[in-house]
Amino acid sequence: MNALTPVALSVTNLHKSFGPHAVLRGISLDAREGDVISILGASGSGKSTLLRCMNLLEMPDDGAIALCGETLSLARRRDGKLHPRDRRQVDRIRSQIGMVFQNFNLWSHMTVLDNLLEGPLRVQKRSRAEAVDEAEALLSKVGLADKRAHYPSHLSGGQQQRV
Repeated sequence: MNALTPVALSVTNLHKSFGPHAVLRGISLDAREGDVISILGASGSGKSTLLRCMNLLEMPDDGAIALCGETLSLARRRDGKLHPRDRRQVDRIRSQIGMVFQNFNLWSHMTVLDNLLEGPLRVQKRSRAEAVDEAEALLSKVGLADKRAHYPSHLSGGQQQRV
């Protein structure tokens, strides 16, 4: 597309952190109608978070988002966090944005290791020691050994996919 095509989606200086971990640091982009954009990055680098923030499924810490020239109206609460001023505006704008979600059917109340043990223990009736050894070997193989005690909500989309 050319520069004369109007901007359909604009993201300006978007920031998002989870605790001390800054995931998005000043991300800006303009997408025009017909643009095809790829968001590339390592697991945990914020690709899914960026998409979720653009649709306000995840609230950014700072920045601005506009769709077809209409800026999403956000306000700061007393605790400093952003929230939508007008829920109807968010619903209306969301209805114009399509998203595809990653869903890996992990049990949210179980750790990574417990999720991996469920099948071998319940279905295959394997010994716990054998199942734990295999699960830990698999986690090491995919670079997630340090995540064995984490819950799915603390993993990136790519990490959940590897579990």
